[in-house]
Amino acid sequence: MAPVSLLSLPPELLALLPDHLHTIEDLLSAGSACRALRHAMDAARPSTILRLAAAQTRVFFRPSPHYLVTAVARELGRWARRSAANEQRLALCLREGLDGLLELATGEADCGLTLARIRELHALRFSLMNPVTDVIDKCVGEQWYAIPDFWNGGVDDAYTIDSAPSETLFHLAIYGELFGPDLDAVLDPGAHKDHRPLAPETRIEYIKYGVPDFACHLHGEYDPHKTRITTPPDERRMVYPTGPYKDNDYSGPNHNIALTWTINSSRFRPRLAEMRTQVAGCAEFRDGWKPHWWYVPEDHAHNESGNPGNAAYENTWRQRLWENVMVCQGLEGLQMLLPGEARAERWADKVRAWRRQIERLEHEPALVKVGRQATLVSPYLLGDLRVCVSGYVGGS
Repeated sequence: MAPVSLLSLPPELLALLPDHLHTIEDLLSAGSACRALRHAMDAARPSTILRLAAAQTRVFFRPSPHYLVTAVARELGRWARRSAANEQRLALCLREGLDGLLELATGEADCGLTLARIRELHALRFSLMNPVTDVIDKCVGEQWYAIPDFWNGGVDDAYTIDSAPSETLFHLAIYGELFGPDLDAVLDPGAHKDHRPLAPETRIEYIKYGVPDFACHLHGEYDPHKTRITTPPDERRMVYPTGPYKDNDYSGPNHNIALTWTINSSRFRPRLAEMRTQVAGCAEFRDGWKPHWWYVPEDHAHNESGNPGNAAYENTWRQRLWENVMVCQGLEGLQMLLPGEARAERWADKVRAWRRQIERLEHEPALVKVGRQATLVSPYLLGDLRVCVSGYVGGS
Protein backbone atom coordinates (compact mmCIF):
# COMPACT_ATOMS: atom_id res chain seq x y z
CA MET A 1 0.00 0.00 0.00
CA ALA A 2 1.43 3.37 -1.03
CA PRO A 3 2.09 5.78 1.83
CA VAL A 4 -0.50 8.52 2.30
CA SER A 5 0.88 12.03 1.72
CA LEU A 6 -0.68 15.37 2.49
CA LEU A 7 -1.36 16.11 -1.16
CA SER A 8 -3.05 12.75 -1.67
CA LEU A 9 -5.89 13.84 0.61
CA PRO A 10 -9.16 14.84 -1.11
CA PRO A 11 -9.76 18.60 -1.60
CA GLU A 12 -12.53 18.68 1.00
CA LEU A 13 -10.05 17.56 3.67
CA LEU A 14 -7.33 19.94 2.51
CA ALA A 15 -9.87 22.77 2.81
CA LEU A 16 -10.00 22.08 6.57
CA LEU A 17 -6.29 22.81 7.01
CA PRO A 18 -6.62 26.61 7.57
CA ASP A 19 -8.65 25.99 10.73
CA HIS A 20 -5.64 24.20 12.23
CA LEU A 21 -2.99 26.84 11.44
CA HIS A 22 -1.67 29.28 14.02
CA THR A 23 -0.87 32.54 12.20
CA ILE A 24 -1.58 34.43 9.00
CA GLU A 25 2.05 33.79 8.04
CA ASP A 26 1.35 30.05 8.14
CA LEU A 27 -1.58 30.55 5.77
CA LEU A 28 0.44 32.56 3.26
CA SER A 29 3.40 30.20 3.39
CA ALA A 30 1.23 27.13 2.85
CA GLY A 31 -0.57 28.81 -0.02
CA SER A 32 2.70 29.45 -1.81
CA ALA A 33 3.85 25.81 -1.62
CA CYS A 34 1.83 24.33 -4.49
CA ARG A 35 -1.40 24.65 -6.42
CA ALA A 36 -3.36 22.20 -4.27
CA LEU A 37 -2.47 23.99 -1.04
CA ARG A 38 -3.08 27.39 -2.63
CA HIS A 39 -6.63 26.31 -3.45
CA ALA A 40 -7.02 24.99 0.10
CA MET A 41 -5.81 28.25 1.66
CA ASP A 42 -8.03 30.27 -0.67
CA ALA A 43 -10.97 28.35 0.78
CA ALA A 44 -10.24 29.62 4.31
CA ARG A 45 -13.27 31.13 5.98
CA PRO A 46 -13.13 34.91 6.68
CA SER A 47 -13.46 34.22 10.41
CA THR A 48 -10.42 31.94 10.22
CA ILE A 49 -8.39 34.56 8.37
CA LEU A 50 -9.27 37.16 11.02
CA ARG A 51 -8.23 34.79 13.80
CA LEU A 52 -4.90 34.10 12.10
CA ALA A 53 -4.34 37.80 11.48
CA ALA A 54 -5.12 38.62 15.12
CA ALA A 55 -2.46 36.13 16.20
CA GLN A 56 0.14 38.35 14.52
CA THR A 57 -1.52 41.72 14.91
CA ARG A 58 1.56 43.21 16.58
CA VAL A 59 3.74 42.07 13.68
CA PHE A 60 1.82 42.78 10.48
CA PHE A 61 -1.15 44.93 11.50
CA ARG A 62 0.18 47.86 13.48
CA PRO A 63 -0.89 49.86 15.37
CA SER A 64 -2.30 46.95 17.31
CA PRO A 65 -5.16 46.26 17.81
CA HIS A 66 -6.42 49.46 16.17
CA TYR A 67 -5.76 48.30 12.61
CA LEU A 68 -7.71 45.04 12.75
CA VAL A 69 -10.50 46.52 14.88
CA THR A 70 -11.00 49.16 12.18
CA ALA A 71 -11.16 46.41 9.55
CA VAL A 72 -14.04 44.59 11.30
CA ALA A 73 -15.76 47.42 13.22
CA ARG A 74 -18.61 47.87 10.73
CA GLU A 75 -19.39 44.15 10.79
CA LEU A 76 -19.16 44.19 14.58
CA GLY A 77 -21.65 47.05 14.68
CA ARG A 78 -24.10 45.10 12.51
CA TRP A 79 -23.78 42.15 14.88
CA ALA A 80 -24.45 44.37 17.91
CA ARG A 81 -27.61 45.82 16.31
CA ARG A 82 -29.20 42.40 15.94
CA SER A 83 -30.35 42.33 19.56
CA ALA A 84 -30.17 44.14 22.88
CA ALA A 85 -28.17 41.20 24.25
CA ASN A 86 -25.55 41.60 21.54
CA GLU A 87 -25.26 45.32 22.18
CA GLN A 88 -24.91 44.70 25.90
CA ARG A 89 -22.14 42.23 25.15
CA LEU A 90 -20.40 44.80 22.94
CA ALA A 91 -20.58 47.43 25.67
CA LEU A 92 -19.17 45.00 28.24
CA CYS A 93 -16.27 43.99 25.98
CA LEU A 94 -15.50 47.66 25.39
CA ARG A 95 -14.40 47.92 29.01
CA GLU A 96 -11.30 46.00 27.95
CA GLY A 97 -10.59 48.66 25.35
CA LEU A 98 -9.87 47.86 21.72
CA ASP A 99 -8.37 44.53 22.79
CA GLY A 100 -11.82 43.61 24.05
CA LEU A 101 -13.38 44.53 20.70
CA LEU A 102 -10.90 42.38 18.79
CA GLU A 103 -11.49 39.46 21.13
CA LEU A 104 -15.25 39.79 20.61
CA ALA A 105 -14.81 39.99 16.83
CA THR A 106 -12.70 36.83 16.69
CA GLY A 107 -14.96 34.97 19.11
CA GLU A 108 -18.64 35.35 19.83
CA ALA A 109 -19.38 37.86 17.05
CA ASP A 110 -17.67 35.60 14.49
CA CYS A 111 -16.50 38.49 12.30
CA GLY A 112 -14.30 37.88 9.30
CA LEU A 113 -11.68 39.28 6.98
CA THR A 114 -10.70 38.22 3.48
CA LEU A 115 -7.24 38.21 1.94
CA ALA A 116 -8.57 40.60 -0.72
CA ARG A 117 -9.60 43.06 2.00
CA ILE A 118 -6.20 42.73 3.67
CA ARG A 119 -4.59 43.68 0.35
CA GLU A 120 -6.98 46.65 0.03
CA LEU A 121 -6.06 47.83 3.52
CA HIS A 122 -2.37 47.48 2.70
CA ALA A 123 -2.85 49.76 -0.31
CA LEU A 124 -4.83 52.22 1.82
CA ARG A 125 -1.88 52.41 4.21
CA PHE A 126 -0.01 54.42 1.59
CA SER A 127 -2.83 56.21 -0.25
CA LEU A 128 -4.97 57.16 2.76
CA MET A 129 -3.71 56.27 6.25
CA ASN A 130 -0.24 57.81 6.01
CA PRO A 131 -1.44 61.08 4.38
CA VAL A 132 -4.27 61.53 6.91
CA THR A 133 -1.90 60.75 9.78
CA ASP A 134 0.25 63.59 8.45
CA VAL A 135 -2.80 65.89 8.57
CA ILE A 136 -3.49 64.89 12.17
CA ASP A 137 0.16 65.39 13.10
CA LYS A 138 -0.19 68.98 11.89
CA CYS A 139 -3.23 69.35 14.17
CA VAL A 140 -1.93 67.81 17.44
CA GLY A 141 1.44 66.16 16.77
CA GLU A 142 5.08 67.10 16.45
CA GLN A 143 4.49 69.21 13.35
CA TRP A 144 1.89 71.19 15.30
CA TYR A 145 4.29 71.86 18.17
CA ALA A 146 7.00 72.82 15.65
CA ILE A 147 5.00 75.82 14.38
CA PRO A 148 7.03 78.99 15.17
CA ASP A 149 5.91 80.93 18.25
CA PHE A 150 3.62 78.07 19.22
CA TRP A 151 2.94 79.41 22.72
CA ASN A 152 2.94 83.07 21.65
CA GLY A 153 0.24 83.28 19.03
CA GLY A 154 1.71 80.97 16.40
CA VAL A 155 -1.38 78.74 16.60
CA ASP A 156 -4.94 79.51 17.64
CA ASP A 157 -5.34 76.37 19.75
CA ALA A 158 -2.11 75.97 21.75
CA TYR A 159 -2.45 73.28 24.40
CA THR A 160 -0.38 70.59 26.08
CA ILE A 161 -1.39 67.29 24.50
CA ASP A 162 0.47 63.98 24.59
CA SER A 163 -0.75 62.66 21.26
CA ALA A 164 -0.29 59.62 19.01
CA PRO A 165 -1.50 60.78 15.56
CA SER A 166 -1.44 57.31 13.99
CA GLU A 167 -3.76 56.03 16.73
CA THR A 168 -5.97 59.13 16.54
CA LEU A 169 -6.65 58.28 12.90
CA PHE A 170 -7.93 54.83 13.87
CA HIS A 171 -9.96 56.15 16.82
CA LEU A 172 -11.77 58.41 14.35
CA ALA A 173 -12.18 55.63 11.80
CA ILE A 174 -13.48 53.06 14.31
CA TYR A 175 -16.12 55.47 15.64
CA GLY A 176 -17.40 56.00 12.11
CA GLU A 177 -17.37 52.31 11.26
CA LEU A 178 -19.21 51.32 14.44
CA PHE A 179 -21.73 54.14 14.80
CA GLY A 180 -21.81 56.03 11.49
CA PRO A 181 -24.50 53.76 9.95
CA ASP A 182 -26.96 55.02 12.57
CA LEU A 183 -26.80 58.47 10.95
CA ASP A 184 -28.30 57.01 7.75
CA ALA A 185 -31.50 56.36 9.70
CA VAL A 186 -31.47 59.97 10.96
CA LEU A 187 -31.04 61.45 7.50
CA ASP A 188 -33.50 59.14 5.72
CA PRO A 189 -35.82 57.56 8.30
CA GLY A 190 -38.29 56.35 5.70
CA ALA A 191 -35.70 54.06 4.15
CA HIS A 192 -34.53 52.69 7.53
CA LYS A 193 -37.77 52.01 9.41
CA ASP A 194 -36.49 48.77 10.91
CA HIS A 195 -33.05 50.12 11.82
CA ARG A 196 -32.04 49.53 15.43
CA PRO A 197 -29.46 52.19 16.41
CA LEU A 198 -26.83 51.65 19.06
CA ALA A 199 -27.52 53.56 22.26
CA PRO A 200 -25.66 56.72 23.33
CA GLU A 201 -24.49 54.78 26.40
CA THR A 202 -22.74 52.28 24.12
CA ARG A 203 -21.00 55.11 22.27
CA ILE A 204 -19.85 56.55 25.57
CA GLU A 205 -18.38 53.18 26.55
CA TYR A 206 -16.35 53.25 23.32
CA ILE A 207 -15.05 56.75 24.02
CA LYS A 208 -14.17 55.99 27.65
CA TYR A 209 -12.26 52.79 27.00
CA GLY A 210 -11.50 52.82 23.27
CA VAL A 211 -10.24 56.43 23.24
CA PRO A 212 -8.69 56.50 26.73
CA ASP A 213 -7.42 59.67 28.34
CA PHE A 214 -6.15 60.87 31.71
CA ALA A 215 -8.89 63.52 31.65
CA CYS A 216 -11.52 60.83 31.16
CA HIS A 217 -10.14 58.68 33.96
CA LEU A 218 -9.66 61.57 36.38
CA HIS A 219 -13.34 62.50 36.44
CA GLY A 220 -14.88 59.13 35.80
CA GLU A 221 -13.43 57.28 38.79
CA TYR A 222 -15.08 58.39 42.01
CA ASP A 223 -12.38 58.60 44.64
CA PRO A 224 -12.40 61.86 46.65
CA HIS A 225 -8.83 61.17 47.77
CA LYS A 226 -7.49 61.05 44.20
CA THR A 227 -9.68 63.45 42.22
CA ARG A 228 -11.08 66.93 42.55
CA ILE A 229 -14.72 65.80 42.48
CA THR A 230 -16.62 65.37 45.74
CA THR A 231 -19.75 63.58 44.51
CA PRO A 232 -20.08 60.50 42.31
CA PRO A 233 -20.31 61.29 38.57
CA ASP A 234 -23.22 60.29 36.39
CA GLU A 235 -23.19 56.48 36.24
CA ARG A 236 -22.64 56.64 32.49
CA ARG A 237 -19.43 58.59 33.11
CA MET A 238 -18.02 56.09 35.59
CA VAL A 239 -14.68 54.56 34.61
CA TYR A 240 -13.83 51.16 36.06
CA PRO A 241 -10.31 49.76 36.66
CA THR A 242 -10.33 47.59 33.55
CA GLY A 243 -8.68 47.70 30.14
CA PRO A 244 -6.65 50.90 29.72
CA TYR A 245 -7.40 51.93 33.32
CA LYS A 246 -6.24 48.72 34.92
CA ASP A 247 -4.98 49.19 38.50
CA ASN A 248 -6.86 52.53 38.69
CA ASP A 249 -4.19 54.29 36.68
CA TYR A 250 -3.61 55.65 33.19
CA SER A 251 -0.40 57.11 31.83
CA GLY A 252 -0.87 56.88 28.06
CA PRO A 253 -1.49 59.60 25.47
CA ASN A 254 -4.37 62.08 25.72
CA HIS A 255 -6.42 60.28 23.08
CA ASN A 256 -9.74 61.99 23.83
CA ILE A 257 -8.31 65.51 23.94
CA ALA A 258 -6.18 64.84 20.85
CA LEU A 259 -9.20 63.69 18.82
CA THR A 260 -11.25 66.66 20.02
CA TRP A 261 -8.49 69.12 19.11
CA THR A 262 -8.08 67.47 15.72
CA ILE A 263 -11.75 67.78 14.77
CA ASN A 264 -11.84 71.42 15.87
CA SER A 265 -8.47 72.31 14.36
CA SER A 266 -8.09 75.08 11.79
CA ARG A 267 -5.84 72.63 9.95
CA PHE A 268 -8.60 69.97 9.80
CA ARG A 269 -12.03 71.61 9.45
CA PRO A 270 -11.18 73.72 6.36
CA ARG A 271 -10.42 70.53 4.44
CA LEU A 272 -13.96 69.29 4.96
CA ALA A 273 -15.31 72.77 4.25
CA GLU A 274 -13.51 72.71 0.90
CA MET A 275 -15.06 69.32 0.21
CA ARG A 276 -18.53 70.73 0.84
CA THR A 277 -18.24 74.07 -0.96
CA GLN A 278 -15.67 73.67 -3.75
CA VAL A 279 -15.71 69.99 -4.61
CA ALA A 280 -19.40 69.27 -4.01
CA GLY A 281 -20.50 72.81 -4.86
CA CYS A 282 -22.80 73.22 -1.85
CA ALA A 283 -23.63 76.28 0.22
CA GLU A 284 -22.94 76.09 3.95
CA PHE A 285 -25.92 76.23 6.28
CA ARG A 286 -23.97 78.71 8.38
CA ASP A 287 -20.68 80.26 7.30
CA GLY A 288 -17.92 80.83 9.83
CA TRP A 289 -19.61 78.81 12.58
CA LYS A 290 -17.26 77.00 14.93
CA PRO A 291 -18.42 74.03 17.03
CA HIS A 292 -18.25 74.43 20.78
CA TRP A 293 -16.16 71.90 22.65
CA TRP A 294 -18.45 72.08 25.70
CA TYR A 295 -22.21 71.93 25.86
CA VAL A 296 -23.69 75.43 25.79
CA PRO A 297 -27.36 75.34 26.89
CA GLU A 298 -28.25 78.49 24.93
CA ASP A 299 -27.24 76.79 21.68
CA HIS A 300 -29.76 74.03 22.29
CA ALA A 301 -32.56 76.02 23.90
CA HIS A 302 -34.88 75.57 20.93
CA ASN A 303 -34.06 71.88 20.76
CA GLU A 304 -35.03 71.37 24.38
CA SER A 305 -38.16 73.52 24.26
CA GLY A 306 -39.36 72.14 20.94
CA ASN A 307 -39.76 75.69 19.67
CA PRO A 308 -38.06 75.95 16.28
CA GLY A 309 -38.08 79.10 14.22
CA ASN A 310 -34.88 80.89 15.19
CA ALA A 311 -32.95 81.16 11.91
CA ALA A 312 -29.52 81.26 13.56
CA TYR A 313 -30.35 78.19 15.59
CA GLU A 314 -31.75 76.34 12.59
CA ASN A 315 -28.60 76.97 10.58
CA THR A 316 -26.36 76.11 13.53
CA TRP A 317 -27.74 72.62 14.23
CA ARG A 318 -27.94 71.80 10.56
CA GLN A 319 -24.34 72.84 9.98
CA ARG A 320 -23.29 70.89 13.08
CA LEU A 321 -25.08 67.77 11.85
CA TRP A 322 -23.63 68.08 8.34
CA GLU A 323 -20.07 68.40 9.61
CA ASN A 324 -20.60 65.53 12.04
CA VAL A 325 -21.93 63.25 9.30
CA MET A 326 -18.77 63.89 7.30
CA VAL A 327 -16.40 62.91 10.12
CA CYS A 328 -18.40 59.76 10.92
CA GLN A 329 -17.91 57.91 7.63
CA GLY A 330 -15.28 55.45 8.82
CA LEU A 331 -11.92 54.70 7.29
CA GLU A 332 -12.67 55.32 3.62
CA GLY A 333 -14.53 58.52 4.57
CA LEU A 334 -11.21 60.05 5.61
CA GLN A 335 -10.52 60.37 1.90
CA MET A 336 -12.58 63.57 2.03
CA LEU A 337 -9.65 65.19 3.87
CA LEU A 338 -7.28 64.70 0.95
CA PRO A 339 -6.99 66.48 -2.41
CA GLY A 340 -7.47 64.73 -5.72
CA GLU A 341 -10.07 63.53 -8.18
CA ALA A 342 -10.75 60.28 -6.32
CA ARG A 343 -12.53 62.00 -3.45
CA ALA A 344 -14.61 64.08 -5.86
CA GLU A 345 -15.75 61.04 -7.80
CA ARG A 346 -16.61 59.03 -4.70
CA TRP A 347 -17.89 61.62 -2.22
CA ALA A 348 -19.25 64.75 -3.96
CA ASP A 349 -22.66 63.23 -4.72
CA LYS A 350 -22.92 61.89 -1.17
CA VAL A 351 -22.07 65.28 0.36
CA ARG A 352 -24.78 66.93 -1.75
CA ALA A 353 -27.28 64.22 -0.80
CA TRP A 354 -26.53 64.68 2.91
CA ARG A 355 -27.20 68.39 2.60
CA ARG A 356 -30.56 67.81 0.92
CA GLN A 357 -31.55 65.27 3.55
CA ILE A 358 -30.55 67.57 6.45
CA GLU A 359 -32.45 70.45 4.86
CA ARG A 360 -35.60 68.34 4.92
CA LEU A 361 -35.30 67.51 8.63
CA GLU A 362 -37.72 69.41 10.84
CA HIS A 363 -35.62 69.45 13.99
CA GLU A 364 -32.31 68.46 15.47
CA PRO A 365 -31.95 64.95 16.98
CA ALA A 366 -32.85 64.94 20.66
CA LEU A 367 -30.33 65.76 23.35
CA VAL A 368 -29.07 63.29 25.95
CA LYS A 369 -27.86 64.94 29.16
CA VAL A 370 -24.98 63.19 30.93
CA GLY A 371 -24.09 65.02 34.10
CA ARG A 372 -23.65 68.70 33.23
CA GLN A 373 -22.78 67.94 29.63
CA ALA A 374 -24.84 66.63 26.73
CA THR A 375 -24.57 64.77 23.47
CA LEU A 376 -27.20 63.73 20.93
CA VAL A 377 -29.28 60.57 20.81
CA SER A 378 -27.79 60.01 17.35
CA PRO A 379 -24.02 59.63 16.84
CA TYR A 380 -22.27 62.92 17.62
CA LEU A 381 -18.55 62.47 18.04
CA LEU A 382 -17.68 65.85 19.59
CA GLY A 383 -20.56 65.54 22.06
CA ASP A 384 -19.55 62.02 23.07
CA LEU A 385 -15.94 63.12 23.54
CA ARG A 386 -16.80 66.10 25.73
CA VAL A 387 -19.19 64.06 27.89
CA CYS A 388 -16.35 61.70 28.77
CA VAL A 389 -13.92 64.41 29.90
CA SER A 390 -16.50 66.64 31.60
CA GLY A 391 -15.00 68.18 34.70
CA TYR A 392 -11.46 68.32 33.33
CA VAL A 393 -12.02 71.96 32.39
CA GLY A 394 -13.43 74.09 35.18
CA GLY A 395 -17.20 74.64 35.01
CA SER A 396 -17.79 71.78 32.62
